[in-house]
Amino acid sequence: MPRPESPTVRRIMLGIRLRALRTRAGVTADDAAHHIARTDSTISRMETGQSSVPARVLERLVDLYGATSEETAQLTELAKAARQRGWWQRYGEVLHPGFELYLGLEAEATEMHAYVSEWVPGLLQTAEYARAVLSVEPRPPADEEIEARVEARLARQAILSGDDPLHYWVVLDEAVLRRAVGSPQIMADQLGVLVSKARQRNIKLQVLPFSIGAHPGTCGSFTLLTLDLGDAAVSEYAYIENRAGALLMDKLPEIETHRLAFDSLRAQALSPRDSAAMIEKIAAEWND
Repeated sequence: MPRPESPTVRRIMLGIRLRALRTRAGVTADDAAHHIARTDSTISRMETGQSSVPARVLERLVDLYGATSEETAQLTELAKAARQRGWWQRYGEVLHPGFELYLGLEAEATEMHAYVSEWVPGLLQTAEYARAVLSVEPRPPADEEIEARVEARLARQAILSGDDPLHYWVVLDEAVLRRAVGSPQIMADQLGVLVSKARQRNIKLQVLPFSIGAHPGTCGSFTLLTLDLGDAAVSEYAYIENRAGALLMDKLPEIETHRLAFDSLRAQALSPRDSAAMIEKIAAEWND
């Protein structure tokens, strides 16, 4: 079945179209803000999808911009969809700051490229591995919170299957395969799942071996997301997170820097076939 629409992506699409209408009409952000009795920063947040557009505000903007009846109807539907709740919002109390926005983009991404240096990425984790990761926080969450976060993590994985699965390309540092997370059995099972997932046509796994030495990923893990926004545009984002929170970047120089790093990492990594063989070998070592 197709993936459900993400209200986050609908909000971004609405903002892009509102900006296009404003530009076409020759209206400045200041003038638009004055028309709706808001600040120009409010217009900026709406046009970049950082905030929703109330129905009354949308009515005033499309009138100011001279939108056609067809354009107004399309924008009204987008605004309604943007105000819906995503599945991840029921886990809002246990998710890290900024992660809900990322999940909204991930839910409709067409492609994701990731370099991971510490843990198996959440989209490929087993429940037992996820619990082990979450249990090593400096202040371990309560059992109920851990279970809620594991449930959310497993729910995310639905985007890797179905009629329109995400195309996911991951470069794993060899350390991910050798770092003990939980018990040896948990590690063996997790690596077995990685080998199985790598057989899916929409998933490509490569291992960056220790023998490479220094490389462009030494600054840490990152993820690149690509979204097809239809008539609006193709949008790209770079995402990094740390203990203090998360950073989602959409500026072209930021995207290009991370894209160049990923291209270099995948070129230095083992081929998917050789990577699967290494993962199987290390899984067998965990079973010994």
